Parts: sequence; structure tokens; C-alpha cells
Amino acid sequence: MKLQKVFGNTYFVKGGTNTGVYLFENNEALLIDPGLSGLRPKNMIKMFENEKIIPKYIVNTHEHEDHVGACGQIKQVYPDVGIFASEDSKLFIERPELFSTFVLGGKHNKFLNQKLFHRNAEKINVDEILCEGNLNRNNVDFKIINFKGHTNGSVGILTKDKVLFAGDLLIGEETLSKYDFLYLQDVKEYLESLDKAKSIDFDYIVLAHGKRFLDKHDAILSIEKHKQAIYKYLNQIRENLKVPMNIEVLLKKIIKENELTCNYKEYYFFRNSLVAFISYLADLDEVNYKIEDGDMLYYTKLK
Repeated sequence: MKLQKVFGNTYFVKGGTNTGVYLFENNEALLIDPGLSGLRPKNMIKMFENEKIIPKYIVNTHEHEDHVGACGQIKQVYPDVGIFASEDSKLFIERPELFSTFVLGGKHNKFLNQKLFHRNAEKINVDEILCEGNLNRNNVDFKIINFKGHTNGSVGILTKDKVLFAGDLLIGEETLSKYDFLYLQDVKEYLESLDKAKSIDFDYIVLAHGKRFLDKHDAILSIEKHKQAIYKYLNQIRENLKVPMNIEVLLKKIIKENELTCNYKEYYFFRNSLVAFISYLADLDEVNYKIEDGDMLYYTKLK
């Protein structure tokens, strides 16, 4: 495990979730999305010790376990490290069972928890709330950007080297080509966040899940591909709902038509996304619902 330089003092550590590292002049560091708990943070801590790096701050772009799970292990070794997250993310980071309940739409259960949570028993507390705007630490300015959509609490962080860490706003092209039914909580907010990212003055963007970082040109191309994925599923839903059907039947059609594979967790992630898509179309006054024989049926409104 080693630091991969992006530009200036901005680095990242490759992994299932790429972890951002900004090195201050005194060798203290601001970390971004430390990833899952377990072996990865142990290896990162060894690397920090070898390089004489002291983690001082951790910025979490959102609350998902594959981004925040390692915070507790890092805090145990570096008790003075400050853990940052948005207000909406803080709730789920500190009480992860609420996210499981949110995904299921009812009390969390062991089937989902086994897939979602890998952290040890240590509780993660958020020390400071991130708000959009300037964040100054160690006399260095960073910018926090709201990137709502993937989750309501999603944020990005821009370093002074003009390197943008955007969490799960974008995923790597190799993943997008296989799994383009993105996990979203709010489609409208997500589309607005994609457009917002294009307007930001950055030179490079580090994806949380991707094999390489992108320059601005490639990032814009990726943004357009993500938008195309959204429009693809919106059109599929519009077309399928010309025949009234319930959520489960529609979800089955979406999974089969796009040859998506899923486990218990991914099924409910797909279901959450589908509800977000239907809610978006409902806000556009394009779909309606009816209840027949105890069955909730959605349908595309005729124009």
C-alpha cells in the first residue's frame, strides 16, 4: 500500500474505496473516505507510521459503510483525529442501524445487516458538521460542495491543488458499463449535482470507486454518461408503466431487462432507486397510482 500522487500535496490510496490524502507541510494529513473497517485501515496505519504521517482530520463524503467504516479504527490509533461529515450523514454514521431501516422501509434485519456492516464494535462519532463553503484547516483552504442525490448528505471536497473528491457522485466507467442502475435517493438532486460538478473549477477528480483519477475533460464525459444512464432508466420506467404494475413487478422487469445481478442488499438498493425514479416522475406529473384488490399499481399518465 502506498500513496498515489494526484497533484501538489494531494494524494490517494487505491482500494475498493479510494481514500483521499492531503498532506500538510508538517506531515499531518486530512483523509477523505477511509473505507471499510478491517485489514485496509490496519495497512493504512502501517503506511502512515512508516511515512511519519499523522492523520489529523477525516472528511466523510457520505454515510455509507464502505466509506466511513474505518473511522473508528483510525480514531483508536490517533485519538485526536477529527471526524467530519454533513448533518444528514452524521445521523446515519452514528446510528448505522437507521440506514438499514431506511433501506428496508421497516425495522432492520440480520439479512441486510450482514451485507451492510463490517465495522467492529466501536462507535463512530462525528466531531464537526460540514457545510457547503470554505473549510480552513492548518491554514489551508478547502471547499466543501453539496452533492445531494446519491444520498441527501453527500458532499465533495476540493483541495487547493484543484483536485476534487466527489464521493459516489461518479463511479468508474468499468463499473458503470455493468451496473448503471445507480443507487440514488433523489433523482432531481442528483441531476443537479452532476451539472453543478461541471461548473466547478477543478483539474482532476478522484472517484471513490474507480481504477484511476480523471482530468476535467474525462470527468465531463463521465458526467454525461451518468446522465445518460439516468435518462435510460427513466424512459424504461415510463414505457413499462404504460401497463399498471406494482413496485416488485416493475423492479423484476428492470433487473431482467438490464441483466442486473443482485444479492439481498443490492436488491433493496435497486428498490430504493426505483422508488426515487418513480417519485421524480410523480413530481413531473408523469405517473399516477391506483389501488386494486390490495395491490398498489403505478402507471404512466396519458398526455
